[in-house]
Amino acid sequence: MFDSFATASHVDGKGPVVSTGDSADLATVDRIDLLTALAEHGYVLLRGFGTGTESFSRLIRSLSSRITLDPARRFAGGGVAQKVEAGLVPQGRHVGNGATPWVPDLVWFYCEAPAGTGSQTTICDGRHVWDRLPEPTRELFRTTRITFARPMAEDKWRNLVFRLLDGRGTRDEVTFDDLLAVTDDDVDVEYLLRPDGSVHYKYFTYAAHTTLFSTGIAFANSIPAPSVNHEPPVIEFEDGRPLDAMLMRRILEATELETDEIECHAGEVALVDNSRLMHGRRKIRDPRRSLYNAQSYLQADLAAAVRERLAPVTTG
Repeated sequence: MFDSFATASHVDGKGPVVSTGDSADLATVDRIDLLTALAEHGYVLLRGFGTGTESFSRLIRSLSSRITLDPARRFAGGGVAQKVEAGLVPQGRHVGNGATPWVPDLVWFYCEAPAGTGSQTTICDGRHVWDRLPEPTRELFRTTRITFARPMAEDKWRNLVFRLLDGRGTRDEVTFDDLLAVTDDDVDVEYLLRPDGSVHYKYFTYAAHTTLFSTGIAFANSIPAPSVNHEPPVIEFEDGRPLDAMLMRRILEATELETDEIECHAGEVALVDNSRLMHGRRKIRDPRRSLYNAQSYLQADLAAAVRERLAPVTTG
């Protein structure tokens, strides 16, 4: 795997770092090798390649069936990458778009300019978090769904739907029926269109679930994270019970124990399995840091090819 490039472990055997010393184009990275490493480790770092927002966007398109977004962020680089603009405060662990009905398979990062100090991206493997939770807590999340409920302003949901429709028509032509159409059939959500054009949704999901490449259980969700650029969601169990303080303490302790940091290098690309890993960041101590983010759904044929490659060694 990655025969043309050097590889090393990121931290404690977790996450391969694939590097080149000659600024090779990202297109030279074999897609199946990249996704196989992602399936095995949950994230991959690409370091030393010739990068920019355009080449970053091309790599994303080569692996993705659909590109989604954070409706509150600006685009750059071919309408795929979005500038990360979420203030300077720390951001708790979460999955990309995890508090919404549009949870992507993959989350991508491109570091245009690293911070001089601090500001690390955090990652947290939900499979290891699951192993740390006490059995009564695991049984609760195995059997009971949680809900995320909040309003979404009209301009934000129209922007999101326009992107999921792959730019067909214009944003002004997007309708509430289009919102229903871009919601996958296996997603359980209740929508309410309000008189002011905003949409209130209530999204039902399991906080612990199987992952993109494995039948193993991962505790990967957006329970621990604050909401940035959006109204905070109301998070409850499906029957209306709150997540009490003791339960939240167990969750936060387990996620903190399994959290690692990525010290971003200039030009570095990180690919994260959004079904398995949560991510966040430490406090921004250097506002000159410039980071781009993207979210997408993996092409079905590529996912099948990786599962087939791993089938002889997969233990679940």
